[in-house]
Amino acid sequence: MLATPARVPSVPTFAPAQAQLAPADARDRRLAAAEPPPGYAVRLAIPAIKVDTEVKQGGIVQDADGNSIWQTLPFVAVHYGDLTARVGAPGNAVIAGHVVTLSEGNVFRFLYQLDIDDQVQVWDDRKREFDYHVVDVKLVPPSDTSMMAPTADQRLTLITCGGTFDPVKREFSDRLIVTAKPL
Repeated sequence: MLATPARVPSVPTFAPAQAQLAPADARDRRLAAAEPPPGYAVRLAIPAIKVDTEVKQGGIVQDADGNSIWQTLPFVAVHYGDLTARVGAPGNAVIAGHVVTLSEGNVFRFLYQLDIDDQVQVWDDRKREFDYHVVDVKLVPPSDTSMMAPTADQRLTLITCGGTFDPVKREFSDRLIVTAKPL
């Protein structure tokens, strides 16, 4: 005896909906392609502590003993845009500055006074402004570099020296870390 083929229920098609989504999807792709890529930080403002400073690009350099260290520059903040995220991009954009020095300025002298939700503005080399708010302020030992690691979310990490100054070693005991997220 031959089996009668079972009737397959009709499956609704979604072609009209897909056709309606295609133009919007194509438009979104065009808009995303037209958006300039994230830029390097060139200016940083923190109104709560009256900071408004130029930002220069930096990287890893050798100290007097030949050790690799994160570069700092006199009288300005330093963005590590080629080693960390660029501002406005997903990831962790890291900017560092001196706290107190005799010959290299003190751009982040009052960073320790920041409170949760204080505002931070950063401008990139394409003249775009990015607004952040402080979500964490803490001290860590100099050996802890975890705050410079890449992140999945967009954030800004500000770093300076903190803790107790040792005049013999001419260094601070800790690093002050301020984490800010986009508004």
